[in-house]
Amino acid sequence: MLSREKNETLCRVEGNAPMGQLMRRYWMPVLSAKDLAAGGAPKRVRLFGEDLVAWRAPDGNLGLIDEFCPHRGASLVLARNEDCGLRCIYHGWLMSAQGKVLETPAEGEDSTMHERITFANYRVAEAGGLVWAYLGPAEEEPPLPNFEFTRYPDTQILHLRARENANWAQCLEGAIDSAHSNYLHSNGIRASNTVGAVTEHGKGEHLSRPSNDGAPKLDVETMPYGFRYAAIRKPVLDADKNKYVRTTLFVVPNASMIPAAKGWGSMQFFVPIDDHNTMFNYVVWKRDGAIDEATIKQYDANMGLHVGTDLDENFVSIRQRENNWMQNREAMMRGESFSGIHGINMEDIAVHESMGPICDRSKEHLGASDLAVIHFRRQMIEAAETFAETGRSPRDLRPAFDYGRLRTGEGMVPHAERWQVVMEDETPEPVAAK
Repeated sequence: MLSREKNETLCRVEGNAPMGQLMRRYWMPVLSAKDLAAGGAPKRVRLFGEDLVAWRAPDGNLGLIDEFCPHRGASLVLARNEDCGLRCIYHGWLMSAQGKVLETPAEGEDSTMHERITFANYRVAEAGGLVWAYLGPAEEEPPLPNFEFTRYPDTQILHLRARENANWAQCLEGAIDSAHSNYLHSNGIRASNTVGAVTEHGKGEHLSRPSNDGAPKLDVETMPYGFRYAAIRKPVLDADKNKYVRTTLFVVPNASMIPAAKGWGSMQFFVPIDDHNTMFNYVVWKRDGAIDEATIKQYDANMGLHVGTDLDENFVSIRQRENNWMQNREAMMRGESFSGIHGINMEDIAVHESMGPICDRSKEHLGASDLAVIHFRRQMIEAAETFAETGRSPRDLRPAFDYGRLRTGEGMVPHAERWQVVMEDETPEPVAAK
């Protein structure tokens, strides 16, 4: 369990909250690149409690500024997208991506008031089919993260999103909790009697694993990028000889990487909208070619994140607390569904939201299956406290290394062998315990 004070340190991201200020020192994925057409409509973006607007100018350049016009506060989501910036439709003020007012036509030609006005503006860049934003101080800006998927063309990348009505930390904790998959996702992820059987992404209604062990043993290693851990299970076959190892990475401050089918990769990013809401970003990529439309549709259906069926145009789910996430109790009674909730990711979202906007961790009773969650909390709370004391991000959480080398892994390992042999990466050595 956590004290209420520690829980506040972990969860709060708005204003001057240390965790939010720390996370602003990292690039955040905020939109799909295809959301912003050159010369097209601006898009609302809410990050760390700030209301912003993003757009792509007619020449292709990106901008991210305060949503509200510095004149009288009209929303710039309604603004005209012109060559030099966004022009407010209320009085014609023209705002640049650099946070300057270029024109105030209603004030007359001799007015110089625009020269004295500035407003919030942030760095924005494009990589891996995503638009990324950096909200920290310019002098501390890190390189744009070069995760593996950023080297592939858009045709090989699938970006799924959903808004979660829950704090970022409890959403991320679900992504680094291997034990729950044997229960919550038991309809979408099933045990197989064939060693190493994993269904290809999008090609079937469920994934397969060579184990039905619901009590995995966890082992965590601190790494320069965060940590990695192994969930070690008894396999369906040859349990006397082998162990089934499945690894997960936590990448500071808000990303996870889990094993994918052969030839694929996947990452999850949990971007704080504010203290009580999170934008879940699921990035899947295919290494050897384009992802076909049939696979995309099947993937949407399996995950429960299809826009137009499961989600509205703002990525808000039709399944909400008010309708009990449309849980199908009849299907549960018939043995057709363990959770009664459609879609693997939607099952996660439902339980995250069911805890309330910010979970009261002082009431928890953690066990051996929560080892990775405990490690995450300890690492991030320590980082936020260090930031609050020094004003700097701990260096060992932001090393100069190649994010593109990060990989997960899973497979059968002889009992006497180290679990790390399943890893596919070439990352630095683990960080010594303090």
